Amino acid sequence: MNKRILVVDPSRTLQMLLHTYFSIAGHCVITCSTQEEALQVFAVVQDVPDLIFVAIEHRKEAYKLIDFMKERAIYASVRIVAMVLAAEQPSVQKALSNTTVSYLVKPFQIQDVLALVSPVAACSSSA
Repeated sequence: MNKRILVVDPSRTLQMLLHTYFSIAGHCVITCSTQEEALQVFAVVQDVPDLIFVAIEHRKEAYKLIDFMKERAIYASVRIVAMVLAAEQPSVQKALSNTTVSYLVKPFQIQDVLALVSPVAACSSSA
């Protein structure tokens, strides 16, 4: 099954890396640098993503995106993976303890990321 994946990370390098790997695996990928860009994507893209990889940085702006999604039933089935620095994982886990957010600790191996989705037919785009 072709997954729709949204990657939200300020690092253009990480965006390109994940976009490339997910596209090769056959998934539709949209990348954003900020939570605000991701919210703009939600406003214009008709298909809800199946999976969102979102960086939770020191300013914790990703919480806005997660809260936005929790408040809307249309996003109830979207799987969220928080990409966090090892030093920040305990505080992030505590803040998101009542959610279904998964965690991926940076730096991570690409195999860990690819294991979170299944490979299928090709499609890609970028925001």
